[in-house]
Amino acid sequence: MEIGTNRVTGEPVNLPTSILRRHVAMLGANGSGKTVAAKVLIEEATLEGIPSIIVDPQGDLARFAQPGNPDKISEMGGSKERLEEWRNNAEVRIWTPGKSNGLQVCLNPFSPPRGEYKNSDDIQEAWDLMASGFTALAGHDTENPRSGKQVKSFLNELLIESAKFDCLPTNFESLANLVLDPKVLIEEGAEESKIEKLLIGYIKKSTREELSRTFNSFDSGVTKILFSEGVPLDIETLIEPAEKGKVPVNIFYLNSLGTEENRQSFVLELSRKINSWMLKQNAAEGEVRLLFFIDEVQKYLPPDNKTKPKPKEMLKLLFEQGRKFGVSCILATQSVSNVDYKTLGQAHTIFLGKFQLKQDISKIEDLLKESDEHDSNLVEELPNLVQGEFQISTLKEVSDGPIPIKTRWLYTEHGKIVTEEEVEKFTPDYLRDWANKKSLSQNSEDMQLALPASVNSNKAGYSSASEPFESHLMGGLMLLKDPKDPLSVMLGVTNLLTAFVLLATTFILGQAWIDGDNSGWLLLVGSLLSLVACVALVVETLLSDEKSLVQRIRKRARPIQYLILVWIWVLWFGNKAELFDLSWASILVDMAQTVTTLFVVLEMSHRLSLGRLQMQVDWNPVGMMKEAYHSLKLMISESEIAVMRATSTQVMKSLQSLTEIVTVLILGLLIFEIGPAADSLLFNEIALRLFSIYVLQICARGYVYSQKSA
Repeated sequence: MEIGTNRVTGEPVNLPTSILRRHVAMLGANGSGKTVAAKVLIEEATLEGIPSIIVDPQGDLARFAQPGNPDKISEMGGSKERLEEWRNNAEVRIWTPGKSNGLQVCLNPFSPPRGEYKNSDDIQEAWDLMASGFTALAGHDTENPRSGKQVKSFLNELLIESAKFDCLPTNFESLANLVLDPKVLIEEGAEESKIEKLLIGYIKKSTREELSRTFNSFDSGVTKILFSEGVPLDIETLIEPAEKGKVPVNIFYLNSLGTEENRQSFVLELSRKINSWMLKQNAAEGEVRLLFFIDEVQKYLPPDNKTKPKPKEMLKLLFEQGRKFGVSCILATQSVSNVDYKTLGQAHTIFLGKFQLKQDISKIEDLLKESDEHDSNLVEELPNLVQGEFQISTLKEVSDGPIPIKTRWLYTEHGKIVTEEEVEKFTPDYLRDWANKKSLSQNSEDMQLALPASVNSNKAGYSSASEPFESHLMGGLMLLKDPKDPLSVMLGVTNLLTAFVLLATTFILGQAWIDGDNSGWLLLVGSLLSLVACVALVVETLLSDEKSLVQRIRKRARPIQYLILVWIWVLWFGNKAELFDLSWASILVDMAQTVTTLFVVLEMSHRLSLGRLQMQVDWNPVGMMKEAYHSLKLMISESEIAVMRATSTQVMKSLQSLTEIVTVLILGLLIFEIGPAADSLLFNEIALRLFSIYVLQICARGYVYSQKSA
């Protein structure tokens, strides 16, 4: 990286990008040129292909969007070729929270951990970060054991519990209501004991009421716009170029936020998002993935003896963990004594500009003495420096001693604060079009929700979708009315087919009883189960808007579902054994038996895989059976409280794979004339089962496609 020239020898000073991994501090009095020095590093990092996130509290850093004058740069010893390289590679975006002058961005703190994490601890930490963000937004210190930590623990458990049952708040109003009355989760299937613990085990009722009022206050005025309108704040979006081959330079123009309170809230959420994003990354091997720069950092990272601002803990965590994940942090300040000392100590490369006050020089000397990598004697030069001159103290593998440097001329303009009118001019149409596609109104949460381990098992993490897959008696008409995917439609069609088969066979059995061909108990059982199935379908149609009530009815109807499955098997066996004749309904019974059994098997297989059933080997077969039953019972209990979740996509892929494998095997047997003949009873039974499954899949996909096209 071309930083400038050595003030003593006049030779160019080039620093490796490796210094960025261990963080950089720009320290200097007002007018020393520390912001320019930081911009030099950012320009060089951009030319090296490193995307950046820049917090601009004053509005001058937005000048990145204005390339410098080529003649002036050449006159000051700069390179026109490097300027052209900057123009071609840098994609400067000015984000304006709360306003649309630039690219409007919203905080959206209700985005939970999604996708794949490296381990379950990272999932839990991501939820912890989310709870910490809400705690700080509400004005509580997360490090205070008497209030903040209790509030954070309460919110952490509340958010996770609500996510399990697809009730995660999506705005401050719903969060405020949930905080005020967590008992609503019981209606969704949560255990009463857990909710009671939430009510009395963490914070007082008065604290919950205060929290609820605070969260409600965020749901109005400019604050509501900040949290709801624009492109959702997402790190993957920030590091993705809108134009292929470009390197994103993201500038967050905080002048668009009217109050310091809103600026603090924004920096809090931005730093939380970066921390959460890091948890999904592999440890970086000498690589710098992202550069984060914050100017005038003393506003956000004051020492412990000052009032703690909202983002302090998140920023401290970012400086502590960033190196591991390849996130380079650069800070700039003119007030060394007003910055958290431990955070300053995280910077292993320090640019020291002009300082004259003895107390500032003394502070810097103490800071340099903390590490063997720094030479505290370099402070003697600080009062004699002029604008743009620095003493660089860096890693010993880079330089044995301090580097006296004069920074090079910038490839971009620097000076006056950028006005909101200029921001609009600096934002090209192609970036606005790209941002519109990323906007909250068009954004969809496609990735799976990542849930941490259950309360009963702190070592296993689960990834889940927002909708659980269960083979339930209810839902036939509802799933067809609102199709989400082919699997949902297949389940709905299966339930309707089952109900029709029950009615048809009951009618046939009734006719046979009248004719004296069979006993009345068959008609009685068939009539009762047919009545239950039809009532269930009618009830779920009438109560389709009462989600919690439908879920409670489904839970109680589960034993009846298995009775219906057993009854269909009885009908199939009795018909095959010629105990009674189902006439024209025989093929429908075969199809219903196939698809209902299929869904129950799919559900149970996912319970088995997600429950991770473990059975101890025992020479006593009775003991082994008891152990297996006990494990299965515990496992199914977990699924009932929604720890067992599987995406319909996963289930659908499993189903497709199974049918394709069986089809290939049958075709192979036919081709090589192995096994039963094509006209045998066994072959016909297998062919009918495959036919039923394929027809169901094709119909479901066709129905979903027609609904989406409509």
